[in-house]
Amino acid sequence: MNADEILRLASAVVAGSVQAAARLITLIENDGEDAASALRALFPHTGGAHVVGITGPPGSGKSTLVNAAIRVLRAQGRRVGVIAVDPSSPFTGGALLGDRIRMQDHSTDPEVFVRSMATRGSLGGLAPATGEAVAVLDAWGAATVFVETVGTGQAEVDVVSAADTVVVVSAPGLGDGVQTLKAGVMEIGDVFVVNKADRPDADRAVSDLKMVLAMAPEGAWRPPVLPTVATTGEGVAEVLGAVSSHARYLEQSGGLAARRKARWRREVVRAVEARLRAQTMGGAAVASLDGLVELVASGQLDPRGAALRLLAAGRDAAGGAASGGVRVDHIGVAVRSIAEASRFYGEALGLRGGPPEQLPAQGVTMVFFDAGETRIELLEPLTPDGPVARFLERRGEGVHHVALAVPDVARALESARAAGFEPVDATPRPGAHGTRVAFLHPKGTHGVLVELVEPAPRVAPQPEER
Repeated sequence: MNADEILRLASAVVAGSVQAAARLITLIENDGEDAASALRALFPHTGGAHVVGITGPPGSGKSTLVNAAIRVLRAQGRRVGVIAVDPSSPFTGGALLGDRIRMQDHSTDPEVFVRSMATRGSLGGLAPATGEAVAVLDAWGAATVFVETVGTGQAEVDVVSAADTVVVVSAPGLGDGVQTLKAGVMEIGDVFVVNKADRPDADRAVSDLKMVLAMAPEGAWRPPVLPTVATTGEGVAEVLGAVSSHARYLEQSGGLAARRKARWRREVVRAVEARLRAQTMGGAAVASLDGLVELVASGQLDPRGAALRLLAAGRDAAGGAASGGVRVDHIGVAVRSIAEASRFYGEALGLRGGPPEQLPAQGVTMVFFDAGETRIELLEPLTPDGPVARFLERRGEGVHHVALAVPDVARALESARAAGFEPVDATPRPGAHGTRVAFLHPKGTHGVLVELVEPAPRVAPQPEER
């Protein structure tokens, strides 16, 4: 989709096109770059909708309550949007559409937009794209956007950061007073509803909720507890009245701006996490995972160090490395005692070091310290006549070499030789952790000994058994 088509799609959403809104939400769920461009065009038109979260345990009647609320709001001439989060289908991965089925009364109303979204494995009661889908319906012109969570328990409370007002729905017979006290959702509600109030013990359920809320610290807003019978519409107007009262309270107290900043903070963090996950666990980067796990399992690397290397591999795969795939791998420092030098890098700087490794072919013992996007390599002589021992004798402790990671060390060595730079090694030799290395003489590199490092071969993931 080109830039003009994206702008036309965004303009159609702002003009009130249900079809354009549905198409854009699909793009968002698929996490495409086209969606990002359209959202940039939409965001100046957001901020007018009141976002109402509807949460509570399965079977409490959340969808039926939303259906009844839509009927009341449409009678008032208001445009309504609904994001109904459903469990993911075990067969297709999509939403099971159970919530949407209960709202079929409004399927032909052009002023009502109902969209089911699958959780896709996300915890917290919401789908990953919920916040951005709400923004689309906001720009579409919805006065109220309901966000109905998947049936929640004690921990699925993400709706508090996705809504301006949170309505917690319960029903008689779903748990005793102890369960009510345990429920984490008790801490996030702005309005509490006891649905199916025509059932026995409804009055007791209302009393239990009021008792629990009375134990909360005194605040400017006291959440009301309201009985409803959503199937008949009884009490629904009162619930919407309480929601409107809470909206006015937020506007007058300044709480609305704070809640919306918290919502977008969550969305920014979610977007960063999604990009990092795609960057780190996609393509060639994930192929290095098995090799890193082997290093961790053998004690040569710690999990955090492995994570840093995986992130670096992800940046390279995403084009984050310099032209030609070259980047700084590490800086080698010659020291007389790794144990003594490690006190500075480990204790003073707080860097995490791996276990020492002996390289008899190079006459050194070495240890790596992870330092952000690169590493520090400490080199201690293993023999008195090795290159590091001679370096210490001539120059004392200090920077010994700079190591550059290259995709193919043999090719890089040949290119350097062809360009007139003198190699120390005629051919690549084994390096630490299964790498292949070769050195270029400092006479041709302006006084710096340069090590070319080819990463250890990556073990491709085995295909899953079917």
